[in-house]
Amino acid sequence: MKKDLPKILMLLFILLVILIIILGGILLYVIITIVNKPPTSNTVDTVSIASWNLQNFGPIKAANETLLNFYANKLDDYDLFIIQEIKDPTTEAVESLAKKLPRYNYVISKLAGQGTSKEQYAIFYKKELVLLSTKDWTENEQDNFERPPLEATFKVKNWTFTLYTIHIKVGNVPQELSNLENLIGTPTQDTILLGDLNADGDNYYNGVIHNFLGWHWLITSGMDTTVAKSSNAYDRIIINDATKNNFIKVGIMNDVTVSQSDHYLVYAVFNPNEN
Repeated sequence: MKKDLPKILMLLFILLVILIIILGGILLYVIITIVNKPPTSNTVDTVSIASWNLQNFGPIKAANETLLNFYANKLDDYDLFIIQEIKDPTTEAVESLAKKLPRYNYVISKLAGQGTSKEQYAIFYKKELVLLSTKDWTENEQDNFERPPLEATFKVKNWTFTLYTIHIKVGNVPQELSNLENLIGTPTQDTILLGDLNADGDNYYNGVIHNFLGWHWLITSGMDTTVAKSSNAYDRIIINDATKNNFIKVGIMNDVTVSQSDHYLVYAVFNPNEN
């Protein structure tokens, strides 16, 4: 028996080593799985939503690597953002921007415009946000808007919300805002309207609000969203009553020069833990 003891101990040692290797492998697999697991909406504490008119965003701007990096670095701060005034029927400009923002999915509207100049919108959103539906109003509403709105509904944690984005024609702001009121109606679900509404100055009653009177204009007429020397709140974020309990704060990113855009970026932050 004593002669067999070293062999038994050696066998036990080998079994112990094998067991350690197996357990180590299982632990490593668990760690890798957790690290690589796609983020879920349960990890989100706030949701930041932004809109930025990039002014004639097309192949020329997309070919400027410095400018494209500037856009990507600024936009990467937000959970969901909209870019407006995309002028590129090939969509290559948006694709170039998307390559620099791998954490985002995106949807893009159809080309819209009553004249020869056509534009698109793009909504980029992080994978924590679940896109439930989209509605491009271009075909149905081209007669009522120069660039009809793009609608999208998202869910994140307890919060489901619908947003509308539109770039309203400078010379027809009151009429297009009225048309937009008729289109959206009076939704009871959380609804956000944002984009370059051109709703200030000579375009719109010098900033005195005449539309969406029962809504909350987060970007007020006293704010400045234009890079020009004049001060106008052309870009707006408007929410209905149902969204008010989710709202945390609003802001303007004004670190923009005329070579980058003629508009500042506007954003709002929301609490997704509220229904």
